[in-house]
Amino acid sequence: MNITDKFSRKLRDLRISVTDRCNFRCSYCMPKEIYTSDYKFFKKTEILSFEEIIRLTKVLASLGVKKVRLTGGEPLLRNNIHVLVENLKNIQGISDISMTTNGVLLSKEKSILLKKSGLDRLTVSLDSLSNERFTKISGSKYLPSDVITGIENAQTSGFENIKVNMVVKKNINHFDILPMLDNFKNTGCIVRFIEFMDVGNTNLWDKKDVFSLEDILRTISEKYHIKALQKNYSSEVAKRWSYDGGEFGVISSISNPFCGDCSRIRLTAEGKLFTCLFASNSHDIKKLIRSSESDDVIKNYLLDIWSNREDRYSETRIVTDKQKFNKKAEMSYIGG
Repeated sequence: MNITDKFSRKLRDLRISVTDRCNFRCSYCMPKEIYTSDYKFFKKTEILSFEEIIRLTKVLASLGVKKVRLTGGEPLLRNNIHVLVENLKNIQGISDISMTTNGVLLSKEKSILLKKSGLDRLTVSLDSLSNERFTKISGSKYLPSDVITGIENAQTSGFENIKVNMVVKKNINHFDILPMLDNFKNTGCIVRFIEFMDVGNTNLWDKKDVFSLEDILRTISEKYHIKALQKNYSSEVAKRWSYDGGEFGVISSISNPFCGDCSRIRLTAEGKLFTCLFASNSHDIKKLIRSSESDDVIKNYLLDIWSNREDRYSETRIVTDKQKFNKKAEMSYIGG
């Protein structure tokens, strides 16, 4: 079955936050001033079990979902995550399983388990190659070298075309754009620069901190000859370019929104569904999954959610005082 929303957008991608916990405290996601040692994370009984995630994914696959991405928090903090990957991979209709991680837990053993379980693709977050800037942004004890070691372990285990995500903030780490491309030149890794987004309410987003698509391309063009590439698929969020060392991408939801192609639905660790990264309203699917209702009832519920979807926040964004303080789901909660 292929279902569409009010703007004829198909349901194709499912992002699953498998945990709300993380070993980083990135300033744009889980600022350490708020996510302290006293912060109340979900109890084990409050988050969806693997069995519940698998059941829901099967129903969503019957409605057209083909790709699944595992996120967090930090997904590698979820015990035996490779078991979930293996079960999701066996669902009829699911053709691609990927994961977004900060990379520091990608040991050789973990990388091999993930590859053997059927994980197709990896995206690793790395916001600076400078020790000082990295520790400041990540709010952690780790260094860029720890992330790079994780990437190398994954490559040794057979992962190819690993994407390296860098959230760019003006006057914070935009200096690292060229060093990042230089570092991953001819390695097979694809660096993706992400405009600082107004997700949630705790990252103190301000448009003046956005280093835009135009700014990024101008910076790269100072050193490299670049050429625009076509999308790999219609709902791909990153615009792609080639350069002298491979390929890079830019995710520009602020300066150049891509709502018109959005085919994603997001599942939080505690079982809430969001139809937009910037949404303030969610749908409590856990309550339905943990009831005695059948898969057909769940399927009809999901069909109703998607057919009534009309989200296009980034295209209609108007920065007013009212909108600035609208309550939105936090990045760490919704899974990016």
